[in-house]
Amino acid sequence: MKNNPKKFEENIGYNFRDKKILKTALNHKSNETKNKGIVSNQRYEFLGDAVLQLVITRFLFDNYPKMEEGDLTKIRSSAVNQNTLVDVAKEISIGDYLSMSKSEEATGGRQKKSILEDSVEALIAAIYLDGGISQSRKFIKKYFYPKIANLSVNPGQKDYKTRLQEIYAKKGKSVIYYDSSKGPDHNKAFYAEVKLDNKVIGKGVGHSKKSAQQSAAEAAINKINK
Repeated sequence: MKNNPKKFEENIGYNFRDKKILKTALNHKSNETKNKGIVSNQRYEFLGDAVLQLVITRFLFDNYPKMEEGDLTKIRSSAVNQNTLVDVAKEISIGDYLSMSKSEEATGGRQKKSILEDSVEALIAAIYLDGGISQSRKFIKKYFYPKIANLSVNPGQKDYKTRLQEIYAKKGKSVIYYDSSKGPDHNKAFYAEVKLDNKVIGKGVGHSKKSAQQSAAEAAINKINK
């Protein structure tokens, strides 16, 4: 771990007024000690995901006026999926600055896609809490907007969830995902099942709930295409 928050602030181009917010954003759940008042960034992940979705949605709405809703949804899904978030995480080297348990670090926690994905969402929430929507938009503009231009050429290419949803929406049906996880916090595996009419049509596994659902949707699409 790099114990230099100022260097990290230089990396992302934002200086926090409240350093405690930044500290929370960089604190992995394996390092949480509630009896000492040390909390993890899990709640920040929840907020950051919503802020990212909102900012990306508004950007697409304003900049692609002739694009249909379905294609806008595909681009947004690809712009906020695990691959994009991990790319951003590596660009700003956030894994080097995370606080986590020794056991998590020993099992490669600083490079785990699920942890990197969640930490970027937590960081977006932290910037929003510290500087408001305008500052969080600046961060998203810098690191996410450039990727959207490529996605718009072939929207949703790898977004299996959206593609599966569209297939059955045309038939007046919808699919439901059921999630579970196994293993210790430092090496947890996530499982997903996608059901149609109460029947399992696809199963998936991943390092996060999102990636497991994408895997399940991909399996379902592959069955349809056989």
